[in-house]
Amino acid sequence: MEWMERMNGAIDYLEAHLTDEIDWTELSRRAACPEEAFRRTFSQITGVSVAEYIRRRRLTLAAWDLQNTDQRVIDIALRYGYESADAFRVAFRRLHGISPTEARRDGVRMTFYCRISLKVTIKGVDRMDYKIVSRDAFRVMGIRRVTPYGGGTWALVKSDGSGERFRERFGKFFDLGICFGFFPDGSNDNMCAIQWDGEDMPEYDSYAYTPHTWLEFEAKGKISDGVLGEVWHRVNTEFLPQSKYEKCAPTIERYVIWDEERDLCHVDILLPVSEKE
Repeated sequence: MEWMERMNGAIDYLEAHLTDEIDWTELSRRAACPEEAFRRTFSQITGVSVAEYIRRRRLTLAAWDLQNTDQRVIDIALRYGYESADAFRVAFRRLHGISPTEARRDGVRMTFYCRISLKVTIKGVDRMDYKIVSRDAFRVMGIRRVTPYGGGTWALVKSDGSGERFRERFGKFFDLGICFGFFPDGSNDNMCAIQWDGEDMPEYDSYAYTPHTWLEFEAKGKISDGVLGEVWHRVNTEFLPQSKYEKCAPTIERYVIWDEERDLCHVDILLPVSEKE
């Protein structure tokens, strides 16, 4: 499959440049898509951001160098993009649980992250239900934040009281998750929102969708089974590569049911799309 070959070619490029500067223009050329689209797709397929993948792989290779060469810690740190031994030591301990110096001892336990290679296995018995819907323009309103990881905005509104204040004011909690994309450092631009037909509220963020064709998919099952991530994976690796559509605006997750106590979810995945050129 051409799309999968392009994605693997981009990952090959990342792997070949773990010890030097990554040229994102070249990576986009190999992936045949804009950098932002590659970052978003990579994260949704693998469950980690591109930045986190690079960090894990660099620290995995750094551990090998520490255990198998006599190179100085500072030289290894510089090779994998760390400007000081202190910064390298902090990052290394966060991943491996030990310091770079301790890694050179016999019998220590290390963490290893393999390189990623993408492939698609499509079983004929696995069906994927979807709808194509035309929608007029509409607006959403809520709280939009950039956080270091996916789901960070949800964690924020649930912990700082802003979600409950919103519920008290408008009579319901956020039922939409709007994904605007990812930044080079892996941060996620996300909005917890509701559909809104009223006037703008200066204390809240809003976004206006223009008329679009939408693809709608369902994720229903146990939260602990990762059903939402699995449906996203299949949308990105099976459906979109073989369809005539591509995403063209921020995607929406509509939470019909999200009950952590019962370990149950029903989420509609809504993709504004246009036809591929």
